[in-house]
Amino acid sequence: MSSILSNGSKTSSKEHFIARHVHLVGSSEAMSAACQAVFPDGETGKRHFFVRWQTEVFDSSPHILKSFEQIGDYKSYQPDTALSSQIKLGPIGYDDHAIESYAEFCKLKDQGAVPPGVRFQVSLPTPVNVIGLCLLPEYQAAAEPMYEEALMAALRRIQDVIPKADLAIQWDMSYEIGMSLQFVVRWRCQAGYSGALCSFGGSRRWMDFHLCYGDAGHKHFIEPKDMSVLVDMMNELSETAHRVVDWIHVPVPKNRTDEAYFVPLKHLKLKSETQVYLGLAHAWDLEGTKERIRVASEFLYEFGVSTECGFGRTEKDELLSVLSVLAEVTEPELDQLLDEKL
Repeated sequence: MSSILSNGSKTSSKEHFIARHVHLVGSSEAMSAACQAVFPDGETGKRHFFVRWQTEVFDSSPHILKSFEQIGDYKSYQPDTALSSQIKLGPIGYDDHAIESYAEFCKLKDQGAVPPGVRFQVSLPTPVNVIGLCLLPEYQAAAEPMYEEALMAALRRIQDVIPKADLAIQWDMSYEIGMSLQFVVRWRCQAGYSGALCSFGGSRRWMDFHLCYGDAGHKHFIEPKDMSVLVDMMNELSETAHRVVDWIHVPVPKNRTDEAYFVPLKHLKLKSETQVYLGLAHAWDLEGTKERIRVASEFLYEFGVSTECGFGRTEKDELLSVLSVLAEVTEPELDQLLDEKL
């Protein structure tokens, strides 16, 4: 869970682009310790490694789980629901963690540590991330609708407890990108995503997507040749969403300052309400970050900036470095705001 910091308006010159929006993708133990006023909670405790902790949901059906070494395999499976009677789900826990963390968020707002207008962000995986990453292929088709139903129930509980004006939902999509890159196919948005969007009603709630190349040990599961898969995914999400997508976040690897990586941005076709955040800020790399911003601005008129992935598993010195980089490459008023929080 996290809060969102943003300010400013459109830049008027592509040649002199200065980002005025920052998206803080996700949190960590280090973030909570370093600037609690901004991040009350996130990938902390047992949740420190994305969806791996969700294997406990299937404790009553251990025979369907991948081994630790298999987690992360991107294998396709044939639709088959014959094995559903062998699958039992326990509580998924995302709603419990969100509600508990929101209470801390409210306490910080009451104390003035979190300013008015800041929202509480709940990051949730799309169902295929849990099913694809954690379950053996032969059980995935049967388990996916069961898990989706449980996740939607947790989301409805989150919406019932957290007021619309305070809530933002971020859908984390890593498995989808991995499948698209690994098998060089265009991953079609599944009906589950549309169902999730439909159930997440209300214009005052914010909703976004975090597309991801993976960040285990700060390494990607595969190195992309350019942003074409990400652009295709963003366009499809924008086209098929049943409500406004407030923003989409996409990664930019540290070693990509070349135009070839960013060229597909010319084909981006998002609705006007959707803000794009490029995850091009990297720790201890201020000049590289500035160069990535410069090159990206040749192909995209306006965008916000962020880190490539969330702050999970990030040590405090790295965290402080990348926050400093974000402050340096944004407008002075945002620089001052981040300084106050640190």
